Amino acid sequence: MNNSERIDLTTKDHIQVCRTSALNDQFKEIDVSRRWPYFFILFAATENATHCIENEKVTVPLGHFLFIGPDRFHAFIEAENDHFWVVCFDYGFYARTPNDAYFIQNTALFFDLSKIYISKPSIDIAEYVTLQFEFLEKLIDRAQAPLVRDIIHNAVQAMLIRSAFLSQGLHSSDVQHTNAEDKKIATRFRELLHLKYQSEKKLDYYANAIKTTPRRLNQAITNVYGRSAKQLVTEKIFEEAKSKLAHSALTIKEISYSMGFTEENNFSAFFTKHSGYSPKKYRNLQVSLSMG
Repeated sequence: MNNSERIDLTTKDHIQVCRTSALNDQFKEIDVSRRWPYFFILFAATENATHCIENEKVTVPLGHFLFIGPDRFHAFIEAENDHFWVVCFDYGFYARTPNDAYFIQNTALFFDLSKIYISKPSIDIAEYVTLQFEFLEKLIDRAQAPLVRDIIHNAVQAMLIRSAFLSQGLHSSDVQHTNAEDKKIATRFRELLHLKYQSEKKLDYYANAIKTTPRRLNQAITNVYGRSAKQLVTEKIFEEAKSKLAHSALTIKEISYSMGFTEENNFSAFFTKHSGYSPKKYRNLQVSLSMG
């Protein structure tokens, strides 16, 4: 892709591999915090590099990967420099098979909002990784060709699987093994939850949409995540509420209604219970952090 071209943020099958400055040429103002509709893999190629996630500066050591999912607000601090190799792609690019869809929807690298995942290649292969990025960048102009697309997809997949293995302890004998039906239910539940969390908070809705029972839904979610389906719904609502308070200009009343609460007091009680702060106090803390 020519650096002078502007990328359409509504693209449903997008993949880009480039250095930070080239991304800045294409998107413009990447140093402004926003919720991107993409999955990001950043690789610190030239020195220790810094990125901003949810108003916090994160240092990525030289030769390490940083993973950022589409649910997070983030910004490039040094947008004009080339400290990072950047891979950004959307769900449509990666989820080519049911197994791909399950993996990208459920990997903690992108969706564990309580953590930031930084990973180093299993051996010191930074030079090889850099060469791989350079190779992928040259292929991007031909990314619509099926074979080229396979090559890019497989390279991205290898980065994710390797890092997931190292970051999540997938070599451990304690990992739960779930069956294919559980995975199918979990994947569909995550997709629906992402779309419907504002209006649908009861498990009956999700069970009916997936054509199963609430009990079977909860069993599958517990087997896959080790937490109940209700817990995942609550976590999703809470994380979205935090993002809106920190990054939108909406009033607390407007946020409460946008999250599906009929009364602002109910929203305030929910948020205070799960954060320990009132919505107003949490927003003020986030403002002070962004100005610090």
